[in-house]
Amino acid sequence: MADQVYAAVDIGASGGRLVAGIYNGRTLRLETVSRFANTNIELPTGWHWNLPLLFAEIKAALAAARGQFGDTLVSMAIDTWGVDYGFIDARGRLLGLPWMYRDSRTDGMIDAVARVVPREEIYRRTGIQFLPFNTLYQLAAEARDYPEVLKAADQLLFVPDLLTYWLTGVKITERTIASTAQMLKAGQPEWDLELAAAIGVPARLLQSITEPCTIVGQLLPGSGCAGLNVVACGGHDTASAVAGVPATPPEPLFLSSGTWSLIGRELSKPLLSPEAFEAGFSNEHGLCGTTRFLKNVTGMWLIQECMRCWKLEDASADLPEIIRGATACTIESFIDPDDAAFQKSCDMPAAIVAYLKKTRQPLPVSREELTVVILQSLALRYRALVSQLRGWMPDLPDTLHVVGGGSQNALLNQMTADATGLQVVAGPVEATAAGNILAQLLAAKEIRSLEEGRAIVRTSFEPRTFAPGNMAAWDEKMTRSKQVLANA
Repeated sequence: MADQVYAAVDIGASGGRLVAGIYNGRTLRLETVSRFANTNIELPTGWHWNLPLLFAEIKAALAAARGQFGDTLVSMAIDTWGVDYGFIDARGRLLGLPWMYRDSRTDGMIDAVARVVPREEIYRRTGIQFLPFNTLYQLAAEARDYPEVLKAADQLLFVPDLLTYWLTGVKITERTIASTAQMLKAGQPEWDLELAAAIGVPARLLQSITEPCTIVGQLLPGSGCAGLNVVACGGHDTASAVAGVPATPPEPLFLSSGTWSLIGRELSKPLLSPEAFEAGFSNEHGLCGTTRFLKNVTGMWLIQECMRCWKLEDASADLPEIIRGATACTIESFIDPDDAAFQKSCDMPAAIVAYLKKTRQPLPVSREELTVVILQSLALRYRALVSQLRGWMPDLPDTLHVVGGGSQNALLNQMTADATGLQVVAGPVEATAAGNILAQLLAAKEIRSLEEGRAIVRTSFEPRTFAPGNMAAWDEKMTRSKQVLANA
C-alpha cells in the first residue's frame, strides 16, 4: 500500500510537538514535524496554562504537516497531560485560562472533600488514587473560591478536548482523559454525578463520554489543515504511551517515564481491593476497554528542575554528560521522590541537599553525585512498587517495559533492572506518539485490535534490553534507604 500519514499532536507539561506517523501497511516510521514550548503563566489569581498560545502553535504545526505531506495525511489526534480543564459558556467562549495542576489552590482539598465523602467511598466508586491536583479537588476549590464561574459555565472540557473543540467545533469528553478526574465510575464510561454533586459541580458541566479510537469531526477552515479527520485518541498522554508499549503477552508491566513516572500493569478490569486503596494505586481507563492499574511517582521532574537550576549557573550544563559522569559515582544517599519538598518548582538541588542534611546522610559534592542520589532513589521506589504488585499478582511478568523520554536514561534503566530483578526493555522513546497513531489506525479500520497495533510497534522500533545483576547490593541499598527515610 502507499504510505499513509497520521499526525500525532503530543503535549506535555513543558512542551509539545507534532509527530508524523508514516505507515506503509507493515511498519510505522515517526518523523517530528514541529516542536513548541508549553508555558505556564503566574497571574494574580495563580498559575495558569497559556492555552491560546498552544492553539496557535498547533495550527502552525498542522500547516507545516500539510505542506510536507499534502494529501497523504489521513487524520490527526491530540493527547496531553491529565486532570486540567477549561470551562466554556453557552456560546462556546472560554471562561478564563485553565489552571495549572501545580497551583496551590488545591492544598488541603483532599481532606476537605473527605469530610463530605469518605476516601474509601471515593476509591470504591472511582478507583483513582488520591492526588491533590485531581480534577475532583480542583473543582472543589473552584466551587469554594469562584462559584460564579461554575454558574456561568455550560460545560467542562479537558485540555485535549478543549483544543479539539477549537479545531473542529465539536465538543467531546474522551474517556481516558476523563478518568484522571477521579469522577468517572470505576471501569465504566459514566460520570459519578452523585459524587460531583457532593462537591458542588452541576451535572450539566459533564457531558457523555466519547470512546477513544473514534473519528469526531474535521478540522475547520483556518486550522492549518482544513477538512482533515480528527480522531479521539487516548487523550491522556499516559494512555497513549501504554498503548504504544511493544508487549507480546496481554496485561504487560509498564513504566511510562517522563516528568512523572507511572508504573503499573495493564488489566482487563479495575482492581479495587482494600490493599490497592491503602497503597494508593489508580485504575485509569485505557484504550479498547483496558484499565491502567498504576501508581504515580515523581519522575524526571527532579532531574528537569535540577537542570533548570544548573543551566542558570552554567548554560553549557549537559544532562547526557552528567549521567555519563554519574556512572562512576558511588554515593549512598537517598530521598523520597514523592516528598512534598520536591513537588513544586524550586531550587531543586538545594531542596535535595536540605533533605539529606535533615536525614543525616552524606552530601553530594558534584552534580553527578546528586544525579545518582535521584536515580537510585527512583529505582528503589520502582522496586517497592513492583514488590507490591507481585504480592497481589502471582503471574506478574518478568519484563518491565519502559517507554517515554526517561527510557533513554541507560543508567536509570540498569539501576531499575538491578533493583527490581526484572528484565527492562527500554523504548520506544516515542511511545506516546506511537500510541496516539495506533488509535488513529483503529479509527480508520487499518488495524483491528490493540494487539495488532503493538505488533506493528515491535516491528518498527528496536528497543534496548537491560538484564538484572548485582541484586544483593540493591537489597542492601533498600535496607539502608528504609532506615534513613524513616527519619525524614
